[in-house]
Amino acid sequence: MKKKKQILSEIYRRNESNNTFLIELSLNQYAEFFSKWDFAPFERREVNPELEEYLLRSSDEIPFQYPIELNIIIPQENREQQEEEKLLDGFRKHFTFKIYLLKKKLQKNNRQALYYALGGLFLLGIIWKISSQNLLPQILKEGVIIGGWVFIWEFFYLFFIGNYEVYQSYLTYKRLQNITIIFKGSQNN
Repeated sequence: MKKKKQILSEIYRRNESNNTFLIELSLNQYAEFFSKWDFAPFERREVNPELEEYLLRSSDEIPFQYPIELNIIIPQENREQQEEEKLLDGFRKHFTFKIYLLKKKLQKNNRQALYYALGGLFLLGIIWKISSQNLLPQILKEGVIIGGWVFIWEFFYLFFIGNYEVYQSYLTYKRLQNITIIFKGSQNN
């Protein structure tokens, strides 16, 4: 555990006052934070996809047990309190929407997993009933057994494996949605 924290400390700076790992970002202007193709006001803009990827990767590299902080460094002469508030609002709304989409995907996966489970149990129930009566040829019986087990496997895969990745993304987005963001001015030389 100490070795991992030491390695992280070599990659990411730390804020010793609150014991957080820092994800640092240097911008020349606030608009760089958002997608250059999105001309909506900051409060409704998409975060720059490359920046989002950087934030997701950095957040994933730092285990959830360690708090993180985003430091945005802007030239002092370009800093504006109102723009920073809009950026914060837009940032939070962006990740709130991403979380909403992941929740919908989890619901869809769970609903689909339920259908697979019911389909598998139905097919296996038919075989249970038929096997005691020996009414269908053996080939049909084997096909229905395989189909039932495929449905059950799909249920387990979706519910336990497929949802794991979505849930990990959800946790990362939730973490970024609630990240502490600090704006700092820099001096251009």
